[in-house]
Amino acid sequence: MSEQHSIGERIKNLRTQAKLDQAVLAEAVGTARTHLTNIERGRSKPGRDLLMAFAKFFDVSVDWLATGEGPKEIHETLTAKELLLIKAFRRLPENEAELHLKLIVAHTETGKDS
Repeated sequence: MSEQHSIGERIKNLRTQAKLDQAVLAEAVGTARTHLTNIERGRSKPGRDLLMAFAKFFDVSVDWLATGEGPKEIHETLTAKELLLIKAFRRLPENEAELHLKLIVAHTETGKDS
């Protein structure tokens, strides 16, 4: 059994670990804050689409979120280029790493709208 026994407890724990308030999380996953409150308190359960939105937002497995069983994290296999990028990034001085990270994030965020 999981350390959090209900889906609502798991969602609340993820939210508090991320230091998010309910309003921010609710907006991010496309639901009302009151609905999120009811889910966290065990008064209601998220539907399939909302469950998937929570899992995607927190980068956890849907199975773990729904049942508390199985692996929590989703482990994707990295490509050779991704591994090379991570190794190179780790060798950068902190200030340069931050600059490159901001550049990559800004570039990929802009590409989403295109």
